[in-house]
This record gives sequence, structure tokens and C-alpha cells, in this order.
Amino acid sequence: MKSKQVGIGNKSKSLKPSPTDIFIFEDNYFSVTESGFWKEFKISKKDDNFKIKNVYIDNPYFTIIPEEIFSNISDDQKNKLLTNNQSQLNFFKSLHTAHGSFLYWGIKKSLNQKIQTELPHSTPMHFCESLMFSSDEGNKLKFFLGEKIIYISSFLKNKLILINRYNIDSSDDSLYYLLSVIKESKFIGEEFSIDHQGLDDQKLISKIKEILPEIKIYSHKESDYKNS
Repeated sequence: MKSKQVGIGNKSKSLKPSPTDIFIFEDNYFSVTESGFWKEFKISKKDDNFKIKNVYIDNPYFTIIPEEIFSNISDDQKNKLLTNNQSQLNFFKSLHTAHGSFLYWGIKKSLNQKIQTELPHSTPMHFCESLMFSSDEGNKLKFFLGEKIIYISSFLKNKLILINRYNIDSSDDSLYYLLSVIKESKFIGEEFSIDHQGLDDQKLISKIKEILPEIKIYSHKESDYKNS
């Protein structure tokens, strides 16, 4: 595997999924076609020549730490921000210069070993890194919707304000967290747009449009892994 544990990367550009990327989301493996559609990916020895570059891993073990204070926090303190069971995880860090911050995250050792064995030439990345950048100059909220998880990030003029992962059971849960992030990002009364990825929940989209009729919502249906 390319990255070392607690390795540093310098990622300042928008990350776009490609056929050389694999996503581990809600315990399932997905790849992305040339046209951007998600599909289930099964690892096989026959795929030895299929060089996977990046593996985006979904889990709750991540945090964003400003660059100016990162070096003043011990590794033990950083680890405790993620979990009390440090012995179960391998830890990674990557510097994102565009945001002036480090992403610090962990992966269960058993999964890390599995990836190293099955995809030995790949680089581990946290799933949130696929949502950490915006190419627009304006204000934006992005979310990736799963069956039991929603990731939400917000941007003020390209600058990441926050990114988080929430557990959900219904469309109402998703709506609650989206509205909470909109409020926390101080977007109320401001112009912003919404990028929707993941599952196509029309009940949720209808509720957003009802509450925020002036907001443009861009849905990327190719990322709906249930209908690909």
C-alpha cells in the first residue's frame, strides 16, 4: 500500500471519482465507471492487472485539525479525539493546504490488513475526502446519502466550513441534519446551492424544496448505487 500509517499527503485539488477508485461504503465495495456510475465491485485474483489507486473508506473515525495547532497536539491526544480503543485502529493524516488543515483519521486494523492484502498498490483515503472540495466560487452544501449514514459538508466561497457523518434512520433524520448544517454554516438568508449524491430519496428532496424553494439542488443520480 502506498501510504504509510500516519502518512502525510498534500491534497489541495478537487477529488473526482475515477475508475481507479474504490469506495467502501456501508460495508460494501463500489467502483466507478468511466461515465461516473457506481457499481458493486468484487475483488478477485483476475483483477491483478486492474490497478486501484485510491480506496475511500467510510467510518466514523475522522476529524479536521487546523494546521497551526496540529503539531502542538500529541499523537495520543489526536487518537483520543477519534476513539478510546486506540489499539484497534491504524491512524493516518493528510495535509489539505487549500483548507489549511489536517485530516486525521483511523481505520480498523483488520480492514487495513485486508486492503493491504487485496489491493496492495492502493492509497487509503477517508470517504469524507471525496466531499471536502468545491469547484464553485459561491456557497455550497454537499451531501452523500446512504441507507443508514449521511455525510454533509458546507463551503463558504470554496472554503470548507465543516464536514461530518451522521447516523440516520429516515428521511426526517436526514432533513434534520441538513437543516442543522445550513444553520451552523450561517446560510440562512444567503444564496447557496446543494449538491446531492448517493441514494435518490425523493421524499427528502421534496421536503428540502418545500422549505427552501429558492435553493437550487443538483442531484448526481449516477452515484445512486442502488439503481446502477
